[in-house]
Amino acid sequence: MTYSLRITTVILVGFWGRFASADVADSFFDSHCVACHGPELQEADLRLDNLAHPTTKTAATWALIADRIETGDMPPKDETRPNPKVAKDFVSWIGTQLSRVTQPASALRRMNRFEYENTVHDLLGIDTPLASLLPEDGQVQGFDNVATGLGISSILLERYLEAADTAFEGTIRRIKPLPPQTRRAVLMEQKENISSVKAKKGGVIEAEGAFVDFTPGWPPARVDASHPIEDGTYRCRVAVWPHEPGENRTLSVAVFTGPLFGDGTRQFQGMFDVNGTADKPRIIEFTTHLEAGHTLHILPWVYPEHVTWRDKHESRPGVAIAWAETYGPLDQSFPSKSQSMLFGSSDSLTMAEGWPVWMRHRKNVKSHFVDSTEPRKDLERIIRDFAPRAFRRPVDEELLKQFVDLTLARLDEGRTFEQAARAGVSAILCSPHFLLLNREDKVDDYTIASRLSYFLWSSMPDDELMQLASEGRLSDRKTLHAQVERMIDDPKIERFVNNFTEQWLDLREIEFTTPDKILYPEYDELLLRSMLAETKGFFRHILKNDLSVMNFVDSDFAILNQRMATHYGIPDVRGHEEFRVVSLPDDSVRGGILTHASVLKVTANGTTTSPILRGSWVLDRLLGQPAPPPPPGVPAVEPDIRGAVSIRDQLQKHRENESCNRCHVRIDPPGFALEEFDVIGGHREAYRSLEGKGRRVGKTRYYAGSAVESDGALHDGRTFQNFAEFRAHLKDDPETIARAIAKKLLVYGGGRPVTRANQASVDSVADAARKDDFGLRSMIHAVVDSELFHQP
Repeated sequence: MTYSLRITTVILVGFWGRFASADVADSFFDSHCVACHGPELQEADLRLDNLAHPTTKTAATWALIADRIETGDMPPKDETRPNPKVAKDFVSWIGTQLSRVTQPASALRRMNRFEYENTVHDLLGIDTPLASLLPEDGQVQGFDNVATGLGISSILLERYLEAADTAFEGTIRRIKPLPPQTRRAVLMEQKENISSVKAKKGGVIEAEGAFVDFTPGWPPARVDASHPIEDGTYRCRVAVWPHEPGENRTLSVAVFTGPLFGDGTRQFQGMFDVNGTADKPRIIEFTTHLEAGHTLHILPWVYPEHVTWRDKHESRPGVAIAWAETYGPLDQSFPSKSQSMLFGSSDSLTMAEGWPVWMRHRKNVKSHFVDSTEPRKDLERIIRDFAPRAFRRPVDEELLKQFVDLTLARLDEGRTFEQAARAGVSAILCSPHFLLLNREDKVDDYTIASRLSYFLWSSMPDDELMQLASEGRLSDRKTLHAQVERMIDDPKIERFVNNFTEQWLDLREIEFTTPDKILYPEYDELLLRSMLAETKGFFRHILKNDLSVMNFVDSDFAILNQRMATHYGIPDVRGHEEFRVVSLPDDSVRGGILTHASVLKVTANGTTTSPILRGSWVLDRLLGQPAPPPPPGVPAVEPDIRGAVSIRDQLQKHRENESCNRCHVRIDPPGFALEEFDVIGGHREAYRSLEGKGRRVGKTRYYAGSAVESDGALHDGRTFQNFAEFRAHLKDDPETIARAIAKKLLVYGGGRPVTRANQASVDSVADAARKDDFGLRSMIHAVVDSELFHQP
């Protein structure tokens, strides 16, 4: 079945104007299309011999035609294939025509919940969690910042009101802080730890005055004496040393902060190598926000984990924890810095005492609230200062007066000064002028400032961007280039690294499944965290150094710590804490994101791998050619977990259905190539099975199953025997890879869907970056320079 292209002679002349004569067009249609989509036969109810020139009504059909020809789906492989250049020019022509009759999708959208949290944090100088108060955002073309996926409802507005109220409250320090003090816990002076050692809970012991733990499980290492007694920012320190680590093993410890028990959120502070001695332990230090009663969760992450019944010749390695302490609160300003940002400085503002507050550790404490001796003057000043910063542009007097009048009306109703201010600030934070981006019909310098900041920082523009916008300088290309460079070098670029990679590569789904403990006993949280750090570090390295996006397909380096290097079988990498650039051996199968354990995990479940899932992922995320959904009523292909029937045999039968085969001829090859990797990214020659004959594999509880078959044939006839050969085929087509990534960046950076009608913008981004070998940093510059980025 084909998608043929047949139109009248008059249209044909204009149709082929720039690249082919009418004779070539007739030859193309007669050879590849009319037989199946002409007057006598209309496969898929599609007739093309009388298809009108691209218009708004026929745009979807023309886009479908271009997609099918570009991917090679049509004409089918058993038909005469068109000349590649003619086909490419034809697809390009369709894109040009569609751009003339189709308006770009609107860029008007609201912030997603992470952008909302970042913006409010930067605007008010707070770190109060807000994203969790808002519902999850919809995704379009793989991203949650695209206009058509970000609707507004009455329920959402109620959530925004709640979040705005929470944010306002977060700016005010109600109780004058205590002077900073050190609270220290010596672990073997804590009765809970003493009791655990005496009862031999979880095997914990005492060694040289330290509490030695072996696993992240029960019992916890209690550090109650170090708990802060009031909210604030604290410097935290933990003293650790390795207890009988054994040869060639680096011990590590993870530190989380949060509630001691219950379901409260615990914040991951990092994983740290455990070195030193009992006399000179490793001092881990970090600064973070803690609430009263929060604790440090100190969890040993030991790999390979020692199990005594397997390795009786070796002493069990553990992490000795000597002491832990917190020092703070560090921020002693009263009023708080965030309150000063919002309310400003004025002799008429005061912190008035309110009701008494009972506190176990302090007596005669009173809460405070913000008051003013000149309330009307201060309220108007606060709103007039806050609104332009919140709206990210100058505000006309008519609009500004609405918020001033609302605030003063609350005061006239008998509300307190603080209550009136809360009403005005909350109204601004729930206003469409704050929540919506790209509201203006004309793209001016303020619009560009916001588009830049939400692209690269997922937040509002900083003072420098706003100053340049006020001077009208962001329209200058050199200035724009310099700002992109500055923003990429700013620490806030981590928001882009995290948000883009998590969505482009599906890393947000990495904990959706847990690998089977029997089949994959080597999987642990140290590996999980290392997976994410490897991929984000790889992306960050390519971005910072403007390396080619073809490194996402294949690279001669990786960003590894010891845990990942061990997992990949790469020697001479020591330490779990530091991720570094590692040159890959010539015979290594690693290199590129397709061999990253994180990607291989999110494209599998906890027990089996699926060529369909992985193949579809490669088509969409790396090639920009997503497969259509399966026909209705066709059951999914599930791997036989017993290994009795190979997935290849199952798919071969599945493909006997012609409607299925049309897509699987593209989906299956990359999926088969990736069968060389298991559900946690390990390289394999055979599947793991819970059933089998003979002895189990090593000291595990699983058997070696059937051999992995990773050979296949691409839809264009090229064959491969293994993953390495498949990857080599991908490298042969850098243009497709570059355009695919350019499109992802345009969708994410512009916050609007990118369609076939926008193909010229996609091509312009790839073309602009070609001179720099398709450098990722250069591609981001090209996105910012693109016509689509500057359209309303």
